[in-house]
Amino acid sequence: MKTLERLVLAHLRPLVSSFMDPLQFAYQPDIGVDDAVIIYLLHTSLTHLEKAGSTVRIMFFDFSSAFNTIQPRLLGDKLQLASWGGSSPHYMDFGLPHSQTTVYGDDREYRGLIQDFADWCLRNNLQINAGKTKELVVDFRRRIATLRLHRLDWSDNTNALVKKGNSRLFLLRRLRSFGVQGPLLRTFYDSVVASAIFYGIVCWASSITDRDRRRMDRLVRRASSVLGCPLDSVEVVGNGRMMAKLSSLLNNTSHPLQDTLTALGSSFSERLLHPRCVKERYRRSFLPAAVRLHNKQNAR
Repeated sequence: MKTLERLVLAHLRPLVSSFMDPLQFAYQPDIGVDDAVIIYLLHTSLTHLEKAGSTVRIMFFDFSSAFNTIQPRLLGDKLQLASWGGSSPHYMDFGLPHSQTTVYGDDREYRGLIQDFADWCLRNNLQINAGKTKELVVDFRRRIATLRLHRLDWSDNTNALVKKGNSRLFLLRRLRSFGVQGPLLRTFYDSVVASAIFYGIVCWASSITDRDRRRMDRLVRRASSVLGCPLDSVEVVGNGRMMAKLSSLLNNTSHPLQDTLTALGSSFSERLLHPRCVKERYRRSFLPAAVRLHNKQNAR
């Protein structure tokens, strides 16, 4: 089925690409989860939170068996309209809207937009799974400081990655005990262990605390001792992948952050202007950190 999807996609994408929503991330070349949820969503939220007294509310929607409940007639009508150039690009994800909405403004505007979304789902025979639909409110105003129960950092993410990494290191040790060595053992590490512990690293590499970084590095050193060869630290892997992602963004003219990156370009050199950062949480996020690395490498 994966092979068939790729074959169909190669023919389908050119037909619908001109009608795609600019924030369509699925089935797009060189764009993935990192770009959608973590880089774009975090960048948009953190830049807004740079303003004093600002808040962010994000709604993550989940549908109950979306592709099983949507009516083929509705999907056919949308694709037919698209072929005539009359369809709204917002619905070009095979008839499904975006899974998350970020709204800045007063409460009435926010609730009105949510109600419009719920009405749209009803008209298109889509049922929202209330149990898995979540709302995230980010508010750093002093008057609600006493209500804050969780820190907005990457500690929970680090805990999950370390736990997953330890469980997969056990499999690596077992393979070595069975006599598996050399390139085959390294391939297993890259595909099973490293893919888990470095998941989304372009988003959190510059933002985690020194304590969490040391925990991740200990995990890498244990893997290195099992393999019997040196492995790059979390910082080295993170910097390399951030630079690769930044290069990809600069070369992808259809990426939602392209306008932001274009505004940072310098007309006199290959350097990028550093984004204006007021709060530490934005200064340590992906885009400012990647720009610092980019300029540092160009200065050498």
